[in-house]
Amino acid sequence: MNRHDYMARQLPPLNSLKTFEAAGRLLSFTRAADELNVTQAAVSHQIKLIEEYLGVSLFNRYPRRLSLTLQGKTLLPEVIEAFDRVSSAISSVRQDAPSRMLNVRLTPSFAAKWLSPRLKYFWLQYPEIDLCMFHANPAVDFAREDIDIAVTYGKGDWPGVVAEPLLSLDYFPVCPPSFMSNDKPLDDINNLHYYTLLHDTNYECWTDWLKLAELDGINTRKGTIIDDTNVLIQAALDGQGVALGSTTFVQDYLDSGRLIKPFDITLRNEFAYYIVCPADHLKNPAVKAFKDWMIELAHENLA
Repeated sequence: MNRHDYMARQLPPLNSLKTFEAAGRLLSFTRAADELNVTQAAVSHQIKLIEEYLGVSLFNRYPRRLSLTLQGKTLLPEVIEAFDRVSSAISSVRQDAPSRMLNVRLTPSFAAKWLSPRLKYFWLQYPEIDLCMFHANPAVDFAREDIDIAVTYGKGDWPGVVAEPLLSLDYFPVCPPSFMSNDKPLDDINNLHYYTLLHDTNYECWTDWLKLAELDGINTRKGTIIDDTNVLIQAALDGQGVALGSTTFVQDYLDSGRLIKPFDITLRNEFAYYIVCPADHLKNPAVKAFKDWMIELAHENLA
């Protein structure tokens, strides 16, 4: 298109056209305002602008209704068709855009309690990136598995990967409220001897917490080991024993009163959740975008 053709294309402001299309289709300024999420006064203003631009009235205004003038009836179907064609073209372009699929490995508890409620914000920011999430507890083997990036739990000392910390965890005993009112109530820390300890993958956390609490005489090698934090917390909810919970995973239950924190003693250890991948994976813009988004979100969570 040359400059003369471009200058010959006489169009009113796009916002006025969009407002006219809605008002003409609905035959109501009020309903058009609701659809466009603007005020009725804004709709009236935009209609006035397009009528002044064209030098004709597009609507017959009656006390309780609207109708289109002859000029309005001529213009409306053309505007609707034009918007439909633009919308169809945009949809076609978006469908043709290459999808970027990321294979992400996550621990089940982290995925369920921390990431899942926040994923909508990632998709709002990066609608072109699709995620395929695999849930497993063991550390990922990037050499053998088709995984782009992972979130795993440990000390951050894995060889052959870039590991950046996301979340440090604090640990404290949690139990159902009924444990405070039975014949061995946990308002007395010494009564912890009478309860089953619920462990995650090992006994170390309970051993370290009991040392911090200066509580002797409890055999931490006894109890139940549950390697899924979600199942571990459910066991505590069901009254199967006392678990070590972390704010990240049990705060909702504490807020609702389904679990309580009987002792004000909190253990902080050297383990944390890390986001990890081989360095060369960061050359993929989608991998880098996901990593940076996760780190930013984790920092906001700590703020």
